Amino acid sequence: MTIISGVRVVDWHMITLEPAEIAAGALENIRADFARFFLLHDPAADTAIFTRRAKWGSCEVFFSPACAMYTEFIFERHKARRSRAPALLGTTLFVGYPAAVSFLLGKSRDVASFREMLKKPQLEAAVGTQIAFLRLKPAIEL
Repeated sequence: MTIISGVRVVDWHMITLEPAEIAAGALENIRADFARFFLLHDPAADTAIFTRRAKWGSCEVFFSPACAMYTEFIFERHKARRSRAPALLGTTLFVGYPAAVSFLLGKSRDVASFREMLKKPQLEAAVGTQIAFLRLKPAIEL
């Protein structure tokens, strides 16, 4: 981890694949190699690979900092450079747990799925409605 002006900058790695490399199967080879490792070792939730479309049909492949010790075999075949975390917009989780998306945001807590986020307000509204039916009306004294 690098510190710049008192702010922590996480050391990600990035490989840029040209359209010809993608057509030759380089992206699928990276996915297969890392998925094999992932299934055999069951790494932590922050170990993930993300992809982004780049200009002119190329693809950027981002490796989270936790991948560094496990990706030598990929970096031997493809030139990787240090990078910042990719922007969330347009980035796709390629291999890893869904919770790894929270690391793109610089947070280490779990990120709920969109479906779960939609269920929560509906559940709270339903509970609020049920509670409203249980309230007693004030007695009027004459």
